[in-house]
Amino acid sequence: MARGSALIVDDSSTARIILARLLERADIATQGVASAEDALKRLQTEQFDLIFLDHLLPGMDGFRALETLKTQPETRHIPVFMYTSQNAEKYLQDAKARGAAGVISKQIDRNKLLQIIEVILTGHTDSVEHDSSVSDKVNLASINSQSQTRRITGRLSTLEIAYEETHEELRQLKQTLMEVEAYDLKNLELSHRRLKRLWFFTLIIFTLAIFGLLLQVNWLSGIIESVSGQVSIMREMLGNLIELVGK
Repeated sequence: MARGSALIVDDSSTARIILARLLERADIATQGVASAEDALKRLQTEQFDLIFLDHLLPGMDGFRALETLKTQPETRHIPVFMYTSQNAEKYLQDAKARGAAGVISKQIDRNKLLQIIEVILTGHTDSVEHDSSVSDKVNLASINSQSQTRRITGRLSTLEIAYEETHEELRQLKQTLMEVEAYDLKNLELSHRRLKRLWFFTLIIFTLAIFGLLLQVNWLSGIIESVSGQVSIMREMLGNLIELVGK
């Protein structure tokens, strides 16, 4: 059973997949939606321990969605992290003012993400507010070898997940191509069988037509012979009649 659950709100399927992979490695079950409206609808029927919210969304943007979440009794207790590429100090302040637990860069270090999740699940929410490593503020203020290492590690994690996702998509594409090829071969075989049946039936019909034509020719020949015989008889009778008249 998972330690917790998280709702990822991002219109980018790639971003949702990358974060979901990181969270799943922390034993966090995830669900993803592409808009704030879908997130609010999902939250009416399901419970989540964490929400990761992108800023730029179709329809309602991330800040408006955050304000809505923090005004509703059912959702205001859920920690919400802005999951965005924004890194300005003012953005961090605006997010905090609207009730965000922090701002997480889309290039976040996996270890830092696990630390955040641990803090949330153990209930030490104060340390989340104070933990500057949660947000991009630390990424800008702590320009040293350690922060550089974290950034590189985060990007490598992102690349690793992107590679895994690409590999999976290629596998699915290969499987789809194999299915399409099998389907085409099956249709080709069916078409070949239908053509053979059509050729066979055409041959039968043609043979029957020739046979019927021959029967018609024979019947006409018989009629012609019969008429010729009757004409000969009438000619003979007419000749006899003329001889009698002449005498």
